Amino acid sequence: KPGDAVILNGATGAIGSCVIQLCAMLKLRAIAVVRRHETGPASDPVKVEKRLKALGAAEVLVEDDAKMGASGLKFELEKQKFFAKPKLALDCVGGVSASRLAETLQDGCELVCFGCVTGKAVTVPWTGLVGRGLVVRGFSLRKWMAANKKKVPKMLETLAKLVNADKIRIDFTEYELSSEFTEAMEHALEPGKGTKVLLRVNDVGSTYT
Repeated sequence: KPGDAVILNGATGAIGSCVIQLCAMLKLRAIAVVRRHETGPASDPVKVEKRLKALGAAEVLVEDDAKMGASGLKFELEKQKFFAKPKLALDCVGGVSASRLAETLQDGCELVCFGCVTGKAVTVPWTGLVGRGLVVRGFSLRKWMAANKKKVPKMLETLAKLVNADKIRIDFTEYELSSEFTEAMEHALEPGKGTKVLLRVNDVGSTYT
């Protein structure tokens, strides 16, 4: 409900940015968790925090594996004197990052895993599952769309209206497929790039080799 907190990792990505903006529209307080990057636009924590708060994040936490234990995010929230523990956690990273999200939750609340950037399994201590009643579940957009075919057109229409009204913004860098494909791939593979890559196709019907 309005005023509740949602915590998410991968907050500088396109999905994270959209979630933050949707939370702001729904009057939910988004806690954005970002990785520490050594290079690229995402390497400046001050600029990253400013950008995410401009999107609507209530708090921005930097996750540093070299300095942070399993309860690191929980301790950071306590140090910041955040108003309440989150009621929902959204994980796209996996591994210890997901565990840290779970540690921040109120008892009986939910961790939803929809991606696994690290390729590492999500681990939640039995004390969290049994003692605190945390719920961990996965979400697949593909499966949801297959099971809710009648809802998909309306969902896409609603999102399109929000984008057209500039209520949801996604940062992207545009490249021409035929002449800038190599640059686009290099950009896509760059750590902490800060934007998505959009390939523009002006010459539909051409054959590429």
